[in-house]
Amino acid sequence: MRRPGAVLALWFVLLAAPAVAGELRATDPEIAELKLEIQELRQMLLALEKRLIELDRYGAAPQPARTTLPVPTPQPARSAPTWRENLQNPAIGVVFLATGNTSLSHENEVNGFDLSEAEISFQSVVDPLAKVDLFIAFPADESPEVEEAYATTLSLPGPLQLRGGRFKTRFGKWNTLHNHAFFTVDRPDALELLLGEESLTYDGISFSVLIPNPWDVYLESVTEIGTAREGVSFNSSERNLTYQQHLSAFFDLTANATLEVGLSAALGRTGPSGQLEENIAAAGLGSALDPLDELDSMLLGADITYKWKPLQRNAYRSFLWQTEVLSSHQDRQELTVRDTLETESVSSLGGYSYAEYQFTRRWRLGVRFDWSEFPDDDEDRIRAGSAVARFQLSDFQEIRFQYKYTDRNDGAAMRFDDETDDHRIFLQWIPLIGAHGAHKY
Repeated sequence: MRRPGAVLALWFVLLAAPAVAGELRATDPEIAELKLEIQELRQMLLALEKRLIELDRYGAAPQPARTTLPVPTPQPARSAPTWRENLQNPAIGVVFLATGNTSLSHENEVNGFDLSEAEISFQSVVDPLAKVDLFIAFPADESPEVEEAYATTLSLPGPLQLRGGRFKTRFGKWNTLHNHAFFTVDRPDALELLLGEESLTYDGISFSVLIPNPWDVYLESVTEIGTAREGVSFNSSERNLTYQQHLSAFFDLTANATLEVGLSAALGRTGPSGQLEENIAAAGLGSALDPLDELDSMLLGADITYKWKPLQRNAYRSFLWQTEVLSSHQDRQELTVRDTLETESVSSLGGYSYAEYQFTRRWRLGVRFDWSEFPDDDEDRIRAGSAVARFQLSDFQEIRFQYKYTDRNDGAAMRFDDETDDHRIFLQWIPLIGAHGAHKY
């Protein structure tokens, strides 16, 4: 029993205290307080000794046994997956677009509902030096195709980055978006007429660099070289290379607002237009005439984007204004009345302007104005206006409503069964499952 030993030790301290105190000077003012404390300790010690004697005489009350519960071993926190784990488990996402549209003015084959497109994405790092993005599209009533598949470097020196594979080019702003990321159900008319129905896409390489400057402004240069997939501007069967340059500058206007401006240029080759091939076939001159397949083609573009998003209520309020202007310059061959081919240069303009306001967490309202000429005939023109409502049920679902009015001049109407105008409504539902990377700001 250890308690008597503790009492004897305490007694020894108390007995030695007077001797120590005696060695102190009698005039020390702390001596009186020290004597008082020693007296109190002696009284406490006597009371404790008396209590111990009583416990030894009558026996201490038995204490209930304490049950010791096992203490669980804390598990280490799960760290972020390493690149080796990501390599074995890439991020997979699936999105599809259920789209319905009908004309209030005309009966045509595009009216109705369908699964307009489904898309599967695979994204993962290869190693600390590169990552891979793969997007496979399943268009309605068409075979699956690789929409984008490219590798991107992660560790080039300085502000440099290299991308190689199949990718949507950095021509303007809208061209880089996948269909489910559009602000509206359909693509702006100018982009569809001058760039193509499926965006301007290259099989090639892209090199981007941030340009240092004394104004502390975000300046980016993107140079792209590749073979353009067949479209309205670059459709040469010889698979000539197309060269493109994009410059952009980003400005912080206030803590809530930003402004981005960009310039784009693409230079390549094109072949005969579909309209020319139809005219030659209709005239029965398919064996007599051989259109040129390497005609010069150039696209120029300018874009401006203003965004406002307040810091305090950014989940409930925002405003976006985005405008692009495009200029197409192509050498074209036309069938003359003498049944010969004549080469001429065609310059066409087009563009759109879109504004959108978010007034609640889930709802956004937008308007868009389209105007464009046709790349093979600058006298054929089309204008359109759209009103859009977007309802985001969550981060993984969105429903879009759109009304669009289209006006065409006589030359453009001939391409649409002589329909000079059209009133059309759209309804689209976009659900998403799995992983989905953030879109570029």
